[in-house]
Amino acid sequence: MSQIHTLSDRGRGALDQLLANIGSANGTRNVARNFSLSPTSEQRLEDLQRESVGFLQRVNVMGVRDLQGQVIGLGTSNMIASRQSRSNLPRKPRYVGQMQDRKFQLYSTLFDTMLPWEVIDAWSKFPDFAARYGRHVAVSVALSRISVGFNGLEAAEDTDAEDNPLGEDVNIGWLHKLRLERPDHVMGRATVTAGGVTTATGAAAPIYIGPDANHAQGDYKNIDALAYELIAGMPSYARASTDHVVIVSQDLVDEKYFPMINRPLSDTIDGGKSTSDQVVSDLIMSTKQIGGRPAAIAPFFPEGTMAITPLGRANAPDSSNLSIYYQEGSRRRYIKDEPENMAALVDYNSVNEGYVIESTDYMTMAENITFGARP
Repeated sequence: MSQIHTLSDRGRGALDQLLANIGSANGTRNVARNFSLSPTSEQRLEDLQRESVGFLQRVNVMGVRDLQGQVIGLGTSNMIASRQSRSNLPRKPRYVGQMQDRKFQLYSTLFDTMLPWEVIDAWSKFPDFAARYGRHVAVSVALSRISVGFNGLEAAEDTDAEDNPLGEDVNIGWLHKLRLERPDHVMGRATVTAGGVTTATGAAAPIYIGPDANHAQGDYKNIDALAYELIAGMPSYARASTDHVVIVSQDLVDEKYFPMINRPLSDTIDGGKSTSDQVVSDLIMSTKQIGGRPAAIAPFFPEGTMAITPLGRANAPDSSNLSIYYQEGSRRRYIKDEPENMAALVDYNSVNEGYVIESTDYMTMAENITFGARP
C-alpha cells in the first residue's frame, strides 16, 4: 500500500494563503462552503481562460440572464440604407441583426478538479503559487469546454468520462448543433426525418479525396475543391464574409499547410524518419490557405472533418459565429482540503452554459472525409 503524502508546512502556508485570497475576492470567509463567484471574479476567470487557451479568444463567450432564450445572432443580412421623402414619414428603422427563430438552452456543467499535495508542495516554493494554481484550473476548464464544443452530442443526466472521453455526453456542441439545425449545410452524413424534423444524424456517407475522384459521385480531387464547394453552399451574403476560417482535422493536412505539426522527430528516436504527430493543444493558423480562406487546426477537432465559419479576431471575438453562453451569476464553487480520501485539494466548480452558432447561414461542414479512391 502506497504511503499517503503529508503536506509540508511550507505547502500548508501557501495553500492557506490561496484559500484566503479566493475567499476575500468573493466576499466569503469559508471557501469550503458553496459560494457564488462575484461578478469581478467571474469575469477574471473568463479572461484567464481566454488568455491561457488562444482558441477561446476567437469565440464569443457571453453572459446571458436566462437558461433558455432566443439566439442573439450577431450576423446581418439586412439592407439598412434607405431614402424616404417627407410625404412618406415616419422613418422605419430596421433591425441590424438577423431575425431568427432559434433558441438556446443552457445546462449545468461541472468542472471539478483535484491537485495532489505532492504538486502543492512542489509549487509552494514559487512566489506565484496562487497564479500557477489559477492558470492550472483555467487551462483545464478551457480545454474541456473546447472539446465539448467540437464533440458534444447530448447533455446526459449523468456523464461517463470513460465511455465519452471527449465530453460527448456533457453538452450539445457546435458541430452537432449544425447537424440538428441546418442539415443542408452538412456533407458526409445521411439525413434522418422524424416527427417532421430533418437532421443530419444518419449513417456516415464518406467523401473521398484523390486525383481520380469523380465529382458526380460526391468526391473531390483535393481539399481545396471541397472547401470551395462548402463555401458555395452558403447564402451569397454569408459567402462574402471576410472572417471565414477553414477549420480542418489534423489528419487531413500535411507539411504544406502545417509544417510545425508534421516535422521529424529527434534523431535519437528513429533517425528522424517518422513525424511528431504532435497533439494540438491550441488553435494553429496556417500560412497557406484552403479554398481561398485562412486555414486552421483546433484542439479536439474530430478526424476526417472540415468546417467553415467566421472566427473572431483576437482583438474582436464578437465577430465570431461560434459562441458559448453562460448564465450570469450561476457560477458556484467550493474548495475542500481532503486529507483522508485523496490527500489533495479538491476544487468544485459549476456553471450553467451552452454552445451556440450565431447564424447557421454562416457555417458549413463536411465529415467522414478520407483520402483515396471510392471502393
